[in-house]
Amino acid sequence: MNKIFHFFFIGMTTITISSCQNSGKTSASTAIDTAAMTDTLSASNGTTQATAKPAIQTRYVGTVPCADCEGIKMTLTLVNETYSLEETYLGKSDQAIRSKGPMLIERGYEKDNDATLYILNPDSDTEKRYFVRLTAQPGKLIMLDKDQKIINSKLNYTLSEEK
Repeated sequence: MNKIFHFFFIGMTTITISSCQNSGKTSASTAIDTAAMTDTLSASNGTTQATAKPAIQTRYVGTVPCADCEGIKMTLTLVNETYSLEETYLGKSDQAIRSKGPMLIERGYEKDNDATLYILNPDSDTEKRYFVRLTAQPGKLIMLDKDQKIINSKLNYTLSEEK
């Protein structure tokens, strides 16, 4: 029992010191680590074992404009540092195009330091896609262009969080 308390105390002290050191930073590109974090528990025999925390999953849905169809119905599911995307080209096919892969999450976008930037396929030059969740619109994701800019259009490029 004393070892468990000791590990807990060291962990909390480390977190407190880390957060104090980072509290003054306001960089727009500070990355957020949302990997499935693990807790280290001390077993009664003195060994340690890792237990995974539950995955954080959020689903966004919406229909964005399409140049040669009625619209693209999108379902974007974010789970920790991965994504799953289903796109259906309305009026062309009922068959959804599915993709999934790694995702990078960054804090801050332009003048909104608390916004969250999602970069799908961060290691691919051709398949990289960008979405941003602004502080003023917490349940919405806005699709960005290839230069990470909000698409300048009267059309709707927003996905809404599914409850």
